[in-house]
Amino acid sequence: MLFHAAGLSHTGRARDRNDDHYCLGAFVEQEVLTAITIDAGSAFFRQYGLLAAVADGMGGYAGGGLVSRLVLETLSAQYYSERREGCGAPELAACLAGYLEQTTRTVEAVLRRSPELADAGTTVAGVALMPPDLLVVFHAGDSRVLRGSAGFVRALTVDHTPVGADVASGRLSEEHASGMAAASQLTRSLGLRGDVKVDIDGGLRWEAGDQFIVGTDGFHGLGRGLSGQAVAAALRGDAGAAGTTERLIAEAVQVDGSDNATVVVVRLDEGRTGDEQ
Repeated sequence: MLFHAAGLSHTGRARDRNDDHYCLGAFVEQEVLTAITIDAGSAFFRQYGLLAAVADGMGGYAGGGLVSRLVLETLSAQYYSERREGCGAPELAACLAGYLEQTTRTVEAVLRRSPELADAGTTVAGVALMPPDLLVVFHAGDSRVLRGSAGFVRALTVDHTPVGADVASGRLSEEHASGMAAASQLTRSLGLRGDVKVDIDGGLRWEAGDQFIVGTDGFHGLGRGLSGQAVAAALRGDAGAAGTTERLIAEAVQVDGSDNATVVVVRLDEGRTGDEQ
């Protein structure tokens, strides 16, 4: 089993700066394509697994890009500082909770030292995968984690907005919700303002053929970016993780482009070699 993963961020067509960042393993990047391949049988994967995440800095506030990068750098450093070989699902989820708590404290300490950054914040969303098939999904805000399997794509997260739960349950259509003023209001984010709780779901499993997509709302959000159908169509292609990531970003910017767009794709391929398989 091989894990092929890639990440990329784009400023979009309407913004003059990019407040998004992505984390792929130990790499925290922005407008540079990063692609990696990890053997599920390797000592590295047994000990550390794989972390993939995105963060969307609150673009209307000073320091959004700084905070999004700080969150991912701190989280990645925490995650790869500890070997977890042989851990179970509860232990992995508990580890992520601890890493995210430390990340939140670090961000708050930095912001308190800089009064001009008091209103800065960021969303965060991501996955952690460990053997034999452990999957932890985490998020705060409206960045999303999607799962592609058997030709279908479904969300593994619910947006932390006033309309997020209603849209996820089907009580409110995306079309209707996207026209509501409350649709873009975050009820959770990391920073000094509001609720900083991160949702953590450790009761999931990964299997061969899965594809996980982690993206900011400029890629696939309520009333913006790509539709679920467009995401599913891209995943059905055979461009590899890097090619799929580039396609998703290019299409999101072409279709919308009103916000920064960031995507990480993780593909689980059995018996394949090389990222372009």
